[in-house]
Amino acid sequence: MKLFFFFLVIFAFFTDVNAANTKLKKYENYSNQITWKGVDINLPKGEWMYFSRKSYNLQNFDTRCVRFLNIENKLIIGSLITCFVTSGGKWRQALGAALKNEWQNNKYDSCNLRPEYFYVKALFKGSSSNCFISRHIDPNKELYFPDDPSDTTSGGLKKYIKDRSLNLPKIGLQFESLYFSNKRDKAITISLVIDPEAYGAEKTLFETQESSEYHRNNLNNYPLKKFFLSSLTKKMSIEHGILEDQLGASSNFKLNFSDLNTSISNESSPNFIEDLNKLNELYKSGILNAEEFEKAKKKILN
Repeated sequence: MKLFFFFLVIFAFFTDVNAANTKLKKYENYSNQITWKGVDINLPKGEWMYFSRKSYNLQNFDTRCVRFLNIENKLIIGSLITCFVTSGGKWRQALGAALKNEWQNNKYDSCNLRPEYFYVKALFKGSSSNCFISRHIDPNKELYFPDDPSDTTSGGLKKYIKDRSLNLPKIGLQFESLYFSNKRDKAITISLVIDPEAYGAEKTLFETQESSEYHRNNLNNYPLKKFFLSSLTKKMSIEHGILEDQLGASSNFKLNFSDLNTSISNESSPNFIEDLNKLNELYKSGILNAEEFEKAKKKILN
C-alpha cells in the first residue's frame, strides 16, 4: 500500500533519539522494542519479523524505510513500517514544503477526512506538518490493485506471500502518524496495519472497503466494532502525543484530540473492554454458543 510516496504501527512510539541501533537481520523475529536511526520503537505484542529495508532518493531527499511483519498460522496479522526522510541539512525548507503539499493534496491519500477514514487530525504551520489518521483498508486491494497505478513498491512482499502461501486479513485497521518540523531536518512517518480479529474484535463480516462494517458510513450498525475502532483510535492518539513530546514539539504545534476523547469517553471504560474481550474469547473457544454469546453481549452493551 502506498501512502504519500512512501509507506508509512499498534502502540509504537519514540523514546531516546541517541540510542544505539538494533542490529536488524532479515527474517529474524523481534519483540518488545527495537532501535532504528537512533530512535526506540516499542513493538506491538507478538513476534515481528524484520522483512525489508527500502531506500529512495527523490529530489535530494533521502528516504529510508523498514518493514516488520507479524505472521501467525500463515496469516499476516500485522504490518509495521517506519520511515525517515531527510534532505541532508541542505534543503530543509524545500523538504517541508514538499511534504506539506503531499500530505495535504495527494490524490489518493491525504490528511483530509476521506470516506474510508474514521478519524483525521492535522496541523500545518509554515513548512511544518503534523498529522494523525485512523482508517480501515482492504489489504488485498491495497497490495494487488492499489489506487495509484504507479505504485510498484510491494513487489517483494507479493513474491514473499506467494512463495510461502500466506494469507491476508479480510480487513485491516491502519493508524498513521506523520510529522515534520522545520526545526530539524528529519521527517518521521509511522504506520501500523492490524487484523482486528487478531486483536480481539469479532469476526470480520465483509471484505471490501466500501461494504466493510468498519467503514465510517456503516459503523453505527455494528456498535461493538465501532467501540473497538474508537478505543484503538484513542489509544493511538495518545501514542501520537507521546511521539510529539519525544520529538520536542512545541505546545502550539501539538494536535488537539479533545474532540476524539469527548466523543468516546462515555462509551469506553477499562472494565467494559475487558468484559468484551473475555466474552469474545469464551465464544471463540466454544464455551459459549451463539445464543449465549449474543445475550451476554447485549447485557454488557446495555
